[in-house]
Amino acid sequence: MAELQIGDQAVRYDRDATAAVYAAMQCGDAEWCGCLSCRNFAAQRDLIYPPSFRRLLDQLGIDPNKEGEAFEYGPVDDGWHLYGGWFGFVGEIVTAGEGVCDASDYKDDADDFEFFFTTSHPKFEAFGDGPVPAIEFTTHIEWVLPEGPE
Repeated sequence: MAELQIGDQAVRYDRDATAAVYAAMQCGDAEWCGCLSCRNFAAQRDLIYPPSFRRLLDQLGIDPNKEGEAFEYGPVDDGWHLYGGWFGFVGEIVTAGEGVCDASDYKDDADDFEFFFTTSHPKFEAFGDGPVPAIEFTTHIEWVLPEGPE
């Protein structure tokens, strides 16, 4: 297993084992759920993750199109909504830390995309039983669907 330190958090991960899990997954949670909020998320998934976060997902073996779960907290500004989600991976958290990382290369505003490693998340069936670490993220996303938010 390789080790990675970001801020005050450290993880060990198995890229190949994680990539194999994602290769076997049919789709991400947003497609599986299909509710209006998830459809809004999936419609702009390619724009949500900043390049540095995509590089991190790739390093860990995670497919950015197959989140373990995505959810909407609700509106934050006119037309913007706070979303979050998780990506599981094969490995372990070595140092839990307390810091939340931001992705400073996200569009024009670095303050609205944050992530951290956690073991507190919904169960990811694709990873089987046992503890699964995850990356949890939050971000602001525009409402882009013609149907208004519920």
